[in-house]
Amino acid sequence: MRLAFTILLVCFVLASGSSPRADTASRPSTAEQALILLKEGNERFVEGRPTNNHTSKDWRTGLTAGQNPFATILSCSDSRVPTELVFDRGFGDLFVIRNAGNVAGKDVLASIEYAGKHLGVRLNVVMGHEQCGAVTAALGSAEERSQEPPEVRNILQQIDQSLSSAELPEDPALRVSAGVEANVRSVVELLQEGLANRKPDGWEDIRFVGAVYELSTGRIRFLEESSVPKTEK
Repeated sequence: MRLAFTILLVCFVLASGSSPRADTASRPSTAEQALILLKEGNERFVEGRPTNNHTSKDWRTGLTAGQNPFATILSCSDSRVPTELVFDRGFGDLFVIRNAGNVAGKDVLASIEYAGKHLGVRLNVVMGHEQCGAVTAALGSAEERSQEPPEVRNILQQIDQSLSSAELPEDPALRVSAGVEANVRSVVELLQEGLANRKPDGWEDIRFVGAVYELSTGRIRFLEESSVPKTEK
């Protein structure tokens, strides 16, 4: 009777998927490994074969003991870009920061620092997306921008700084597309500089990666990988 119960219990555990504790053991130990997981997850999403892991009631209950995300994602608040879904991840996998235009204010830097220091996250992705409304607005006329609330204009000013040195084409559609990528690259640089100036101990291995999400295909196009410059103590 005891043997039969044990076999039944093992079958139930296998059928219900891994637990947060088991997943901790397989958590990527480097930024490079974490990036591979994100790329593999997006590939499943693009191909329409998501695993939908880490969404069950048992999994969520297990996370009440703590979180162990393997990457931080700074993305736009656009409703067409649900961050966890496009990477085929679930509860507890990603430390997500979202705002219009995926801009890098002090609160964003603080959130990334928190994830690095307290959660051991080493990979940080800044992800823009096609047809970004915030970037489009930043490229609009002064009259159009004057109609926006002060808080929105503040975001547009941050995007302005990202686009100030970018060479953008005249064609409106291509201009927005190039602006989205330029904004991502600039935010990556801003976050790198912010962390380098603070000289966080033991963070020489932290990585930042820029990316752009394609609305029509669901594919995430990763830009070149970069790291926080090492600083002299």
